[in-house]
Amino acid sequence: MARTKSAPENRMAKRMLILETAIGIFASKGYHATIMQDVADDLSIAKGTIYEYFPKKEDLFLAVYDMWMDEYEQAMHKAVDDHFDPVSKADALIDTTVEFYEKHANYAPLLLEFWAHALRSSSDIFLVRIREMKKRLAELGVEVTNQMQKLHLFRKVDSGSFAVLELGISDGIFLQWVLDGQQYSLRDAYKFRQSVIGSGLMTDTLRTIVATKVEKKLQQGFINQSINRS
Repeated sequence: MARTKSAPENRMAKRMLILETAIGIFASKGYHATIMQDVADDLSIAKGTIYEYFPKKEDLFLAVYDMWMDEYEQAMHKAVDDHFDPVSKADALIDTTVEFYEKHANYAPLLLEFWAHALRSSSDIFLVRIREMKKRLAELGVEVTNQMQKLHLFRKVDSGSFAVLELGISDGIFLQWVLDGQQYSLRDAYKFRQSVIGSGLMTDTLRTIVATKVEKKLQQGFINQSINRS
């Protein structure tokens, strides 16, 4: 006999259904053009039901952001915890970032609108959340960079500055990929970024190990490589 869901489980399931429906509407219409009635109509429920879960539209929008970023952060921490050596950790962090963006590629405008809304909203709650998330990701970057330096695989570099710069470059690659119509491999673009930055920071020890691989990636790039696959 199937177990009957408890009231909290039913409430959680309905909340998730509202969130998943709102994602599609926010992505297609944009945050400002979307009204709560749109979500209610799509679900064939009363608008008041949505307000029981999300008192304001911004609360609903923030819940979508939190859901995605919680998923992303958990995956990033797992990528670090599952690998012992810092080189593998760095590769795993890149793979995790690419997988997240590829998974949500159809909702790219929504990911970009989170940032835009954080900057123009009269409330600072979005900006605070984004900064908190970026800080935690930067801490992971510092951890891996310090390990690379400790093993003499990276030249001396200010780990905090490097981690913040890496986050900015990562966001920039995603934005460029979206603006370019996702016409090349996002994974190839990130790997190329890794080779460009790594070639400047690598010590002779690491350079000897990965020289051939890095040199090949630098020469191939990622644009022509994607075109050749199509």
